[in-house]
Amino acid sequence: MTPVIHLGIDIGYKRDSSAVVGTFRDLERNKFGLFCHKIWEPPVHIPDVTDYVLRILENERVGGVWFDPMQYAAEVQRLKVGGYGHLMREVTQSGSFMVGIATNLHTIIQRKDFEMYTDGALRAHFLHCAVKMTESGPRIIKLQQTKPIDAVVAGAMSLWGASQDMGYVSHPALSEDRHTMSLEVLP
Repeated sequence: MTPVIHLGIDIGYKRDSSAVVGTFRDLERNKFGLFCHKIWEPPVHIPDVTDYVLRILENERVGGVWFDPMQYAAEVQRLKVGGYGHLMREVTQSGSFMVGIATNLHTIIQRKDFEMYTDGALRAHFLHCAVKMTESGPRIIKLQQTKPIDAVVAGAMSLWGASQDMGYVSHPALSEDRHTMSLEVLP
């Protein structure tokens, strides 16, 4: 069975790259995996990012699309018109949400519960960032302003979605006949 994927989108304008990262939760192994990613170098044509997201939405089981509305508002309307509005998860890339995704990413990586495939561009994004401890909690920061880390932010958002997802219990793949047990048969 194909996994339920969560997508994170980090959009950059002018001189910044953009990234889409898809992660999933392997319930049998209690691990998270990297399903897909794509990085666009500047200048980024934002509709190309949406075209990529649409291909995934049309071909895979997606549990949520995590994005910053300040960066992606116009294209979200295109996705909503396409019938995907129920999957869109608005998040602000500041404050407590960024602390939450940084904490989640750091914890899952430290536990070695995140399995990634090898990719040089993705690896470069991870090498150009760090976790900085602040008063409010950990934050993902750039080590050098000129180096991109958009795939890390998109990955952290998608990993947050995958780690918070309880939607598999209401997903169309759930069969109550196969997945429900009578209380009478429990010990």
